[in-house]
Amino acid sequence: MDCQTGYFSGLSDVICKLGKINGFMLTDKGTTFTDATFITESTHHLGIASATTANRDSMVFPVLNYENTTDDVTIQTSNLNLKDVDGKVVPSALFYIDVSACDYQTLKGLEGRLFDVVLFTDEGKQIGTRTSTLSTVKGFRAKIAFKYGLPPSDNGQLQYAVHMFFRAQSEFENVTYASPSYSFTDLVDFVPVGLDVRVTTAYVTGTKTSVVLVTKRSTGLGHIGLAAADFEILESNGSATVVVASITDNGLGSYSLVINNGSASALASGEWYKLQVSDDDSTYNTYQSNVMKETVA
Repeated sequence: MDCQTGYFSGLSDVICKLGKINGFMLTDKGTTFTDATFITESTHHLGIASATTANRDSMVFPVLNYENTTDDVTIQTSNLNLKDVDGKVVPSALFYIDVSACDYQTLKGLEGRLFDVVLFTDEGKQIGTRTSTLSTVKGFRAKIAFKYGLPPSDNGQLQYAVHMFFRAQSEFENVTYASPSYSFTDLVDFVPVGLDVRVTTAYVTGTKTSVVLVTKRSTGLGHIGLAAADFEILESNGSATVVVASITDNGLGSYSLVINNGSASALASGEWYKLQVSDDDSTYNTYQSNVMKETVA
């Protein structure tokens, strides 16, 4: 219980409904906004699709349906039959998102991470929480989990579930509601088209070459016209900085990659790298792949 003096305040002349949640935006833990940048379209465009990896800190997901899975409050009764609430319940929800089966498979790497989650409603509201620094707005801290298994037999729209477990009830006591000039659909339009990348010929240490296939997600069509700079090594356990030194376009989405461990050395057995492919217009990614990991045999 928050033991402090309470004061009455006025009531609004206009009664507005929040509406139902129709989407959410995952932002990296610690991402903050000012009141102005919270509702600035270009801020979210960069966060979602910046061609600079370090600037991409957000992802939006349309919601088809959701369930409020927050537990009921615990009410205790004294031996004098007086009731009171025992503690505060932390909210949780189960969202069903509007993605493809291939998209859903790429999300499992996000499971267990903490995010700050901004919510959107079908009444055009954008919802966050205000921090102790009153000029700062952020999303609600949450951990997410996914539900893999057989598709439902009765409602096909409820195939791709995201459990969202919020971490701080106090953040919902400091909610801030905004009415941006853009719609949630505008933010969804910023999301790069999905690509899939996979190894077709494993890394050969003698030539330092691995062959990969890059296709448009769900269609299987090869994505052509990529350059070496479009293949980014996100992380590796190599003994030096691992880079894609050059590529050969084999056609139909197949690319031979020369991958160096340092300036000219090959990766050794047991070393691995994680690769992501993107295609951009120099400012924003228009295509972006899953993250592929290859371990050298």
